[in-house]
Amino acid sequence: MATSWNLLVVAELLAAEVGLGKRIQLAQRFFHTEQIFADLLVLGLIGFAIDLAFRLLLRLTCRWAV
Repeated sequence: MATSWNLLVVAELLAAEVGLGKRIQLAQRFFHTEQIFADLLVLGLIGFAIDLAFRLLLRLTCRWAV
């Protein structure tokens, strides 16, 4: 799941016109360091929420694996 999330962000950096990856790229170009850190924090929080959601899903569906 983490690899998929990372690939999604990289693909967005390369091909998208909008999104967090594009915001990071533009902030990097214009030296807006605080915006880069804020966007990276948002990406981290989204990744953490996805991780928690999948752990909950695993616990609910595969009780023998917990």
